[in-house]
Amino acid sequence: MRTIAYLGPEKTNTHLVALKHFGPRCKYVHQPTVEEVFSKVERREADYGVVPIENSLGGAVTHTLDRYVGYMDTTARIHGEIDLPIEHGLITRPRTNPEKIQVVFSHPQAFEQCNFWLQKNFPGASRSETDSTAAAVQRLLKKSIGIWSTFYKLNQRAAIGPKELAKEHGLKWVPIPQERENRTRFLVLGRGPLSRRRSSKTSILLILKDRPGALYNALTPFKNNGINLTKIESRPSKGRAWEYVFFIDFEGHEGDRNVKKTLRILGKSAKELKILGSYPVKKVRK
Repeated sequence: MRTIAYLGPEKTNTHLVALKHFGPRCKYVHQPTVEEVFSKVERREADYGVVPIENSLGGAVTHTLDRYVGYMDTTARIHGEIDLPIEHGLITRPRTNPEKIQVVFSHPQAFEQCNFWLQKNFPGASRSETDSTAAAVQRLLKKSIGIWSTFYKLNQRAAIGPKELAKEHGLKWVPIPQERENRTRFLVLGRGPLSRRRSSKTSILLILKDRPGALYNALTPFKNNGINLTKIESRPSKGRAWEYVFFIDFEGHEGDRNVKKTLRILGKSAKELKILGSYPVKKVRK
């Protein structure tokens, strides 16, 4: 039986997408941080790991990007990509009057994705960040939760999270409409390279030498070899100040002739280059 490590508690989006991708015949172990998911895969305590990488509304999940920056020698390679539509909802106790809500609990990513709706519908409500949407729901269920018990009664609290969390605890769930499509991209982590597939994507990490035109020169080989870039993101490196690491996704497999040629050129001009993985693209829909 395969073991799958995933970020966050049960019934959160990462758990749900892992179940959809791998199916029920696996052992699922939740981890509190992105670091622990990577470590489980690296130590061979899990066959695969699932972590979020970016959201169409909130942008990159920096914890995942920074884990690669801090551990460039990691043995955890990208084995897959899952693109999942995200539907958030307002979770309350069944008899809670929305007009009486004074505080909303949720994960920072959920707050960012639902920001405009909250400003419009609950402009006076406080926002309290939690480690997960599951932790937010727990604050609705517990009578005693520190200072929140003093300031807010049970019927003054709400949370933002997926429908499955509300259903599990018998709570009310009302969908939050989004002005734009809300999707999250997840990475499947594994060990070792994958064989070439008909339709593949490759992810690399690139540190450039400090010289004029370095980024332009790094991108030119992709154009010259007919490779389509699908993403480029920068993060501060863990070494020198004002040095940046670029994450680049592009179509093709690292074994393809034009990809090999491009990576060979990049390797000569870059300060550091790491292939994070070549993997098939798969979409999961609700």
